[in-house]
Amino acid sequence: MPSLKKNLFYNFILSASQLLLPLVSIPYVSRILRPEGIGKVSFIDSFTYYFISVAEFGVVVYGMREVARVRDNAEKKQKLVSELLALHVITSLCSLLLYIVAIFLVWDKIQDIRLLFFSLSFLLVNFFSCEWYFLGMEEFRYITLRSLTTRMAGLVSIFLLIKSPADYYIYYAIIVISAIANSIWNNILLFKKVGISFAGINWQRHIRYMWIIYLLDIFYSIPLMLDNLFLRLMSTDAAVGFYALSIKMAKLSSVLITDTLIVFFPRIVALIKSENQKQLQETILQNIQLIILFSVPVSCGIFFLSDKIINVFLGKNFSPAVADLKILSIYPFIKSYSLFLSKQILISHGNEKLFLKSTVISSITFVFLALILSYYFAHVGICFAVIIVEIIGLLINYFYVKKINVQLKVFSWYYFFQALAGTLLFIPIIYIINKILVSYIYIIILSILSCFIVYIFFLAFVFRNKFLLQVKTDVGKYFLNKRTHQ
Repeated sequence: MPSLKKNLFYNFILSASQLLLPLVSIPYVSRILRPEGIGKVSFIDSFTYYFISVAEFGVVVYGMREVARVRDNAEKKQKLVSELLALHVITSLCSLLLYIVAIFLVWDKIQDIRLLFFSLSFLLVNFFSCEWYFLGMEEFRYITLRSLTTRMAGLVSIFLLIKSPADYYIYYAIIVISAIANSIWNNILLFKKVGISFAGINWQRHIRYMWIIYLLDIFYSIPLMLDNLFLRLMSTDAAVGFYALSIKMAKLSSVLITDTLIVFFPRIVALIKSENQKQLQETILQNIQLIILFSVPVSCGIFFLSDKIINVFLGKNFSPAVADLKILSIYPFIKSYSLFLSKQILISHGNEKLFLKSTVISSITFVFLALILSYYFAHVGICFAVIIVEIIGLLINYFYVKKINVQLKVFSWYYFFQALAGTLLFIPIIYIINKILVSYIYIIILSILSCFIVYIFFLAFVFRNKFLLQVKTDVGKYFLNKRTHQ
């Protein structure tokens, strides 16, 4: 198996780019396109992605898990991948029909044929989506290099091509073309490596195993991808713009944490198959420690610096979004842990039905809360709806995890209180920096650096945090080995 540490390293680079590159582009795009332009793009983007989810038919999670199981059997792997690709093409055609009907229903909210063209192009190219194969094979080096290339090209294009508020459609075109490039790149490599053949395949055999995961994808996508759509139905483009960038910043801030789940997932599945309970528990605890260690300070930092973050990255036109970001500041911790419980525990153990129940309850609740709260409180209302539903989903997932395996340790209050104690130090640090500096950008930079250093040293040397001490040991061994070889 590929090294888990190497996978985490590549995944960290990928996640860091997903975090840092938008921090470069968002300040520029938000000031040029303004809330209305951002709202238009966010609406069509969410609309399109939902139908992509409909087309996936659970292939992403199912495919990643099944590829991890047959990774060392070339014949079984070729047959599996060919069947899943064929199935995805068929479900994509069904999704396309639903998409066409839906376009007629919401056209008055789009009213731009250019946005529709790029949306449809993305949906069509996604017929042969196969990212799940590379995730199941743990090819994180390839995924990282490919994504960095397309993301950098997209970033350069934003600064070269977007010059006025009327260029919102170009912004969406750049988003779509970057995604299409990733998809085509995947297909070229996949067909070379696996040797896809659609002759004599039996794609129908997977349906009975996938329908639960499919329903999971559909319901799970409702709060993730239809939030902008619900808000636009109840409010304005500007309200969507305020919320869309706030939730994007909240999601970006958690991406370094949630993306580690992808790295651990194939390993957890393999350990479950080998019935290695001791190593399974160790791997799960490592994942928990990583989530707590970073999600708690990230959430606290966003809350304390929300007004500065909005002012610096989005501009004065987005000042109403400060309230949104404060509400959403808890999102990194809640989302990360909820995903851990659902994907790393329930799905990896084959308990998709329990996760489906949790998702159905959360999604139905979200629809009602999103429509009602958006109608009365616009962008602030949808933020409350998101957080309430995430908390509900987390509690239900935790209940089900304990129901299936009461002995499995899936949280560490000790590490949680360590992290919480470390973040309490942020309050005096940020207060002092606010008294010394005037510029918001310098306050943010100095606050992040100071809080990060103090937090790491406090946990490592006061609490003797095992995870951090292990990282220190690994880094020391790496440089020692490097010096020895030289």
